[in-house]
Amino acid sequence: KLGCNPGSRPALEEAHPPHAHPPLQIRAMADLIASAAAAAAVRKVSPFGKPAAGVHAMRSSLPALTVARVSGPNMDIHWEDFNYPSCFPLIHFDISELQYCLRKTVRLLNMSFLLTALVCLVNVVDTAILTAVAGVPGRWLLQSVLHVALLPPAQFAAFYLGYRGLATTERVLLRRFQFFQLVLCVISVFFAAVSFQCINGLLRLVLTEEGEGAGAFGALVVCVESLLWMLNACLGLLNIVMVRKASKVSSHRGTYSSPPAKIV
Repeated sequence: KLGCNPGSRPALEEAHPPHAHPPLQIRAMADLIASAAAAAAVRKVSPFGKPAAGVHAMRSSLPALTVARVSGPNMDIHWEDFNYPSCFPLIHFDISELQYCLRKTVRLLNMSFLLTALVCLVNVVDTAILTAVAGVPGRWLLQSVLHVALLPPAQFAAFYLGYRGLATTERVLLRRFQFFQLVLCVISVFFAAVSFQCINGLLRLVLTEEGEGAGAFGALVVCVESLLWMLNACLGLLNIVMVRKASKVSSHRGTYSSPPAKIV
């Protein structure tokens, strides 16, 4: 009767409206399913799950490509940042700011300064022992301390001239370095050969008469110091050659040459 009676149609639409809201239980269940799906998606992409562990394992098995990134000549070199020597900073020195082809030469320049300081300190210790044991004059010890105050700073100045000249490609600084380094090489040869007061050159072994000096200890002092001075002289000559060669290479290249990449 409802289907045949047209007047009953509004009553049917009232009983079952077309846009009626779903029951609350269905909506709650839908929200629960949605939240569970979202949680499952988060666990799937989480770095603490198995997929992330697999990615990390694959990444660790592959070789890593490392390229050293450093500055070029006279670029990003903070000359006003004094950091060397560490005990008493006087200059700025950072080997990583140099061209890759210049680093070996600059390391040798620094080694020459360190060797000069070492042999002068050894002479102070030896002279102090000889003063206490063999009774040599006390002025020898004063002269040895004077050498420490003069020779290492002079070698340090030569090192800085060569280092800055190579870093900035300044020809004037490089010429000054070569001159001062040659003078210091002559002084090193002089100290290695001559026997004069606290200078323990090889001639002391020849000029010292039997019964004089400190015996075996004095001979050991002469051998060690003369060997160190000769090594310093040879290193100074090598530095002159290396600086001349490095200055030509850097001037011909003109641009910064980075070190090659390494697979680790």
